[in-house]
Order: sequence, then structure tokens, then C-alpha cells
Amino acid sequence: MTEEITEIPAEEQPETTNEPAEEIPEIDIPQEEEEIVEPKDWSEWDEHEFSEGEIFTNEYPPQAAVWCNEGGTHHIEEIEPDTEGNKRFQIVKNPEPTAEEIAQRKAMLNLTAADVERAIYKAKGMDFDDVIALVEQYNQTALLDAEGQSAAIDIKALKIELKANNFYRGNPYIDAIGTILGFTSKQLDEFFETGDYTELLTNTVQD
Repeated sequence: MTEEITEIPAEEQPETTNEPAEEIPEIDIPQEEEEIVEPKDWSEWDEHEFSEGEIFTNEYPPQAAVWCNEGGTHHIEEIEPDTEGNKRFQIVKNPEPTAEEIAQRKAMLNLTAADVERAIYKAKGMDFDDVIALVEQYNQTALLDAEGQSAAIDIKALKIELKANNFYRGNPYIDAIGTILGFTSKQLDEFFETGDYTELLTNTVQD
């Protein structure tokens, strides 16, 4: 069966046009140019001899900061601007540490148990077992302290301390055992500062 094709009357057909589609004009958006900042050449300061009290205007050379950091005794501090309002920076000396700060730093000095036992062996020919035996002998003749308390050392607690991974200078057992072994406070300070057992061989006056 053939399907009949019905023609649409011309007056009912949609109008067509050959006019070109409207073009959307392109808008030129200006691109911001990135500012290229050339690094400042500080090479003229390479051979400069920096000193305490030196002042720099607006900015200071990185070599000055390196000089301060390497020396460890000075730092750079911003000071009052000049009469024209320019920033100023000055090399100033670090403040002296207080007695409390010195004591805290000394107390935190530490060495490994192996370092300490090795040093005692080299200085006295003794290991930790010998130290325990010496302390036990000391306890037999320990006197009372100023408050009437026994000056004997707790052997069990000492054994625990000797098994610790690190020995801190501020640990009270260090001075107690050091005194029994004949080491002065100054010797112990130097030993913990340097780790050099020969500091324990020097005869010095007790602080």
C-alpha cells in the first residue's frame, strides 16, 4: 500500500530567509602584564666586615643576617625610622642570658648511658656494676644531712637511672655519684658540655 504524500500549501509553509546570522563582536580584554622583579644584586656586601651598631636604611643585606646567625652573638633589629620616614635596621648584641637561663641550659645537657659508662671506665677503670658496688659501700657510712635525713642513695632507683637511654646534667644522681667518684661540679659541667672524658681527668677545685 502506497502512502500518499500531502503537499502543504505554499501560504502555510514557514518563511525562510537567507540573511546571515548576526555575529557577536569579539571583545578584547586587556591582559595585565606581570611585573618582572629583578633580584637585587647584593654582591658588593660579600667582602664587607660587619660590626655591632651598624645601621642599614630601608633594607639590610642578607650577608648581614648570615653574619649574625653564624656568630650567634648578634641579631638585626628594626629601629626608629630616619627623619624622612625611611625604615632603619641595626646590628645589635644579643642580651646576656640570665642566671636562670644558664642553669636551665646546663640542666638540659645530656649524654647517652653508653657515653657516660665509657667515660667512667676510661677515667676510673669502672663500669656501672662497679659504681653500684661503690654506692653500696658509701651507703654503709652515709651520714645524716642538715635536715636529719640519711644521705644514703636509693640503690633501686639508681639502677633504674643507670638503665635510662639518656643522662641529663640536671639529674641529681649525676652530682651525687660524681662526688663519690671524685669528680667536681665543674668537671661534670665540662664533660656534659663536650662529651670528652678527659674533662674528668683534670683535678680542679670544687665549685
